[in-house]
Amino acid sequence: MKGSIVRVLVTLGFGATLSPIALLAQEPVRATIPFDFTVGVKTLPAGDYTVSQRNGIVLIENSRRTAHVMTFAMKGEWNQTPGKYSILFHRYGDSNFLAAVRGDGWGLEWKATPAEKELIAKAAASSKPVVVAAK
Repeated sequence: MKGSIVRVLVTLGFGATLSPIALLAQEPVRATIPFDFTVGVKTLPAGDYTVSQRNGIVLIENSRRTAHVMTFAMKGEWNQTPGKYSILFHRYGDSNFLAAVRGDGWGLEWKATPAEKELIAKAAASSKPVVVAAK
């Protein structure tokens, strides 16, 4: 009897320890981004991109693996529609800043960088959100 209780407790302990790790590894999001965009302080060229997350670190990489950035993101809003993925950018004039990646039941968001805040102050009413459909 004691052995059964110990096994159950050990199993529950491992489950509680490993379940957050499983939640951090979502399926990669793929999208064609038709314009240059900035993530943090790095500007990436237009192209086909994959966004993946592992252990709280987000990797954004183009299909040729010639441009990439690793960054941290906050939990954010997600798509309510099953199987729907999107990438949201904030646009100020010709500058595009990654704002969010939203998947089925999960979402990531980025805070405005100092460069983006400067453009926000200059362009106040002329900014537009841009959504790119992803798969």
